[in-house]
Amino acid sequence: MNDINTFVGRQPILDQHGDIYGYELLYRNSYKNFFPNVNPEQATIGLLVNTFLTIGIEKVAGNRLSFINFTGELLAQDIFSSLDPEQVVIEVLENVEITPSLLTKMRLLKETGFKIALDDFILQEQYSIHSELFEIVDFIKVDYLNTTPFERLEIEKFIKQYPAIVLLAEKIETEEQFKVAKASGYKLFQGYFFSKPEIVTGIEIPSNVSLHFQIIERLHTEPPNIDEITELIMHDISLSYKLLRLINTLAFGVPKRISSIKQAIVLIGLRETKRWVQVLALRELGEGSGNGRTQALADYSLTRAKICELLAKHDGKKNPEEYFFAGMFSLIDVIMKRDWDAILQLIPLSDEVALTVKGERTEITPYLQIAEAVERFDWLRIEQLITEMGITQAELSKCTLEAHRWTQRLQYSNTTP
Repeated sequence: MNDINTFVGRQPILDQHGDIYGYELLYRNSYKNFFPNVNPEQATIGLLVNTFLTIGIEKVAGNRLSFINFTGELLAQDIFSSLDPEQVVIEVLENVEITPSLLTKMRLLKETGFKIALDDFILQEQYSIHSELFEIVDFIKVDYLNTTPFERLEIEKFIKQYPAIVLLAEKIETEEQFKVAKASGYKLFQGYFFSKPEIVTGIEIPSNVSLHFQIIERLHTEPPNIDEITELIMHDISLSYKLLRLINTLAFGVPKRISSIKQAIVLIGLRETKRWVQVLALRELGEGSGNGRTQALADYSLTRAKICELLAKHDGKKNPEEYFFAGMFSLIDVIMKRDWDAILQLIPLSDEVALTVKGERTEITPYLQIAEAVERFDWLRIEQLITEMGITQAELSKCTLEAHRWTQRLQYSNTTP
């Protein structure tokens, strides 16, 4: 059975010297290199999740700017506060209506540090009405394939009033077009003449959409119960992984080492947690569920996590959440098909957990080892470990049974009429 793949298209944007200035990021849901038939809001949400929370912006764009399309509806939402303005250029689609409220939003984004581009620009009456827009915009993108030389000349004359705006010629397909664009004052270039979009892929972790909606429901309860929300998130390795990626990738001024899901929620706040759980749930509804192999690995991870946590609590450890984390992420390298050095740059695990999952000996190690031995039905290894750890077979059996019940509890509740 094939693994689930996550896809992002990217097309380089070059400067006059042929060096990469940035990438336009494009929503893709397969290896087919064209835009799938989904609505634009769903596409942008999917692109943000795939780029920042699954594959990783460092793999998709490195340290270059990422140009990302936004519809009018998404521009009006509060989805930008977690994005890093040093990484993202907000592309306003050509069919977005310019209104006073949108201009106010764009000014706020500009003050926050975001650069703003107008996509597929053509002269429209609304631009004369709202000329202050051009004091906010950083880039104007002109489609060389779908505009006439006269239309481009009119655009170029118009933009000369705003010398701070950079002209970007897109859909350049010939050397002649490239030469003409350079001579006409364009500073950035994009198109098949330089490079077709390429697909960047990653491995997705299957998630539980119905669980997402339970979490959203709890998040909207007044006052929200953080312990209940934490418990639900801990049932979903995909959501837990993305929550840590959220902290490590996006613009939060918080410590980079996390030892529990509850700590993560407290650090970023219930408002941000709510926003991103909603984004992830919407994205999952748009793309469907996961496959068997990866789901099985995720289930193993959760059972390991709970066994580690229960045994740690039994032994009176002060930090059982870290033991849970070690179990939960012990198979992430297999699921994501990446080595640990790469993974540990993506998620902010505490040093104790990171050392454990990499195979170095820590206080958590025997707990993870016994969970793995239970998983393999390795009775000799189990006997050796319970002797070393000073626990009985009955205590281990109790913890194991409780862990299996915990892992499957929500699945049963979701299928019971």
